[in-house]
Amino acid sequence: MSDDTSTPPGNPANPILPVRAIAVNTFREVARDKVVYTFFLFAVIISFFGLALGSLSVGQDVRIILDLGMCGISTIGGIIAVFAGANLVYKELEKKTCYLIFTKPVAAWQFILGKYIGLSICLLFLILGMGAFLALTVYMADPAHLLVMTERLKWIGLSLLLTYLELLLIIAAAEFFSTFSSPIMSVVFTVSFWLIGHSSASLQELSRIFTNPAMKQLSAILYWTLPDLQSLTRARAVIMYGKLPASELTLYLSAYLIAYVIILLVLAALVSEKRELP
Repeated sequence: MSDDTSTPPGNPANPILPVRAIAVNTFREVARDKVVYTFFLFAVIISFFGLALGSLSVGQDVRIILDLGMCGISTIGGIIAVFAGANLVYKELEKKTCYLIFTKPVAAWQFILGKYIGLSICLLFLILGMGAFLALTVYMADPAHLLVMTERLKWIGLSLLLTYLELLLIIAAAEFFSTFSSPIMSVVFTVSFWLIGHSSASLQELSRIFTNPAMKQLSAILYWTLPDLQSLTRARAVIMYGKLPASELTLYLSAYLIAYVIILLVLAALVSEKRELP
């Protein structure tokens, strides 16, 4: 870890410098990981596959490309978020670098936030790259005039924003789980969190079907506690085709996801404090 994490003598109360140094270091570590570029290449292949399928479906080219492309971006980004996030804290413990970090004036919340921001920035660049390629693929499939393409870019951009916010939530969940479990268990917990979030309607239905009061109450608690990612996916799909008041809905969903992210990061910082990592 760079010495930038130390607080400068003239500004001992500056809490931003350690967060920034940890974030930059995390970004460099993740960006050097060949897995990221492998998944990016996979996204490019998926987009070309969508272009080929679209050419076989008269009048459905753009829709197939958008559906397949957004699904690929969401899935690939989610896989990276799960596996990279699950190793955020454990890797520092395994390499013993966290002991060096905490010899400097770095609080647990600064460590957690710095790691989170570093991975989030790396995923942002990845999403922007895949999104730009998807937009280019759509244009190649249907070279619409400027006004239509501008509208499409707006819808694609808002859908990508919601996809990215969902990934921010997955990163926060993975980092939280990584503060008290091994990478394998963190992956299991995070994937379960992700899948249950996409099955919220099933949880609500189970709470009505169960006759056992305990199971009924458990499913109801899970439904009201975990984020409703299933509704997010439906809204994202509709926004992508400009069929909803996109700006207002995007703002609401953004606030909804950010609230969950803040809660998970606070919990991760609290668990790190209790574990006394240094």
